[in-house]
Amino acid sequence: MKIFVYPFLMTIVFWMSGCSVGSKKLPDNFAGLDWPNQFGGGNTNAPAGAGWLADFNDRTLDALVREALSNNPDLRITAAKLEAAQASVKIAGANLLPAISARAASSRTKRNSTSGFKVTSLRTYRHTPSLDLAWELDVWERLSDTRRAARFDAEQAAINLQGARLSLAANTAKGWFNLAETELQTQLAQQTLKSYTNNLAVLEEGLQRGLTKVLDVRLMQTSVRNAENTLQLRLRQQDAAGRSLEVLLGRYPKREVAATAKLPSLTNNVPAGLPAQLIERRPDVLAAQRGYLASHYRVGSAKKDRLPKISLTANYGTSSDELKDVLDINNNIWNLATNLTMPIFDAGKIKSQIKRAEALREQAKYQYVQTTLQAFAEVETTLAAETFLNQQEIALRGAVTEATEAESLAQEDYLAGLTDLVTVLEAQRRVFDAKRSLIEIQNLRLQNRIDIYLALGGEFSKPESELETE
Repeated sequence: MKIFVYPFLMTIVFWMSGCSVGSKKLPDNFAGLDWPNQFGGGNTNAPAGAGWLADFNDRTLDALVREALSNNPDLRITAAKLEAAQASVKIAGANLLPAISARAASSRTKRNSTSGFKVTSLRTYRHTPSLDLAWELDVWERLSDTRRAARFDAEQAAINLQGARLSLAANTAKGWFNLAETELQTQLAQQTLKSYTNNLAVLEEGLQRGLTKVLDVRLMQTSVRNAENTLQLRLRQQDAAGRSLEVLLGRYPKREVAATAKLPSLTNNVPAGLPAQLIERRPDVLAAQRGYLASHYRVGSAKKDRLPKISLTANYGTSSDELKDVLDINNNIWNLATNLTMPIFDAGKIKSQIKRAEALREQAKYQYVQTTLQAFAEVETTLAAETFLNQQEIALRGAVTEATEAESLAQEDYLAGLTDLVTVLEAQRRVFDAKRSLIEIQNLRLQNRIDIYLALGGEFSKPESELETE
């Protein structure tokens, strides 16, 4: 079977003897995996999406996402990690440049001398200001490799921030839809309780008139109590959903977010034959890639620790017995030195450091493979679920219609004395169950659509800005 290798996989760097640092050659069979050209599922006649949030056409949701992106504490933590990584790049870059420092020293010396019985004390003073320079020459690019690794670490942190923003927006949308579902389920529970309560009132009146059996009243009372329990359950779920959403928004969970009794309709279908290259924009895949590249350059840096280190040191200053003469150029002192150091025996320290760096690179490599595999799995699974959930919703809409008609017939037969109350209650239960399941599946479709966007790292097609740069 032909092996498909995509551009995002080709960016992996393999350090090989005889190859220059930065070689981007990839083995023909990367970890024995076969990559597809495109994903299955979807609707062949569907247009490409113009943006995943816009797909839901919900202004309140847009506002909530903006609030979450501005206030969420976890997102700020990730942003702080990026700042730290960027600072590390500057530190690594500074090691490539000379370090200049100023130094000033003053000393006093007392010397005693004895001549016969006479002791003479001699005091001398020495003032020595100077400028010192130290510079390690990056002959083997050991320091450059360290900087390259730091740059990929910073890129990984930036990508992680991008991924955190996408995940936060998705979780906010999920939380908003969950809250809407709990509101709809609460309303349904209230309607159910009201219906049972009205029926119970009619039966109790009939019992007083001798037109209704005690058994029927007891059965209806049981239904009322069960409906009351269901209503409390829905209220509790609604409360929890509201507080969870507020935490995502960076608010204190006071349960102040007003729920909506509406779930948006999905008018934008998933296109068929989505290109597998869309995976390359997923933040977790890109982050794993950068992690591998960083580990690769750390291997290079570790290996170059075995090579000689060449550095330059320079010193310029003055030395004087009198403080007022320290700036006199006639008293200047300077030196320039070249230093070469090379490890001879370190009890296997460098060798162990190399092995550790290589092991970490191998770990990062297969972390990249695993992340990519997981990405493909998530895309394929969510695309398949899109079809299944759509068919479930169609079936449940039919079930609601049929159950409603059956309930009406059961009510008519009961009033005509052709059936018992148990049949009526069972018909009512089927109506409420079908409606409850329909609300659940509508939310699940929305949740799965969000998961598709997460799996693809965005909308169904690349933005024009991305296409232009390819």
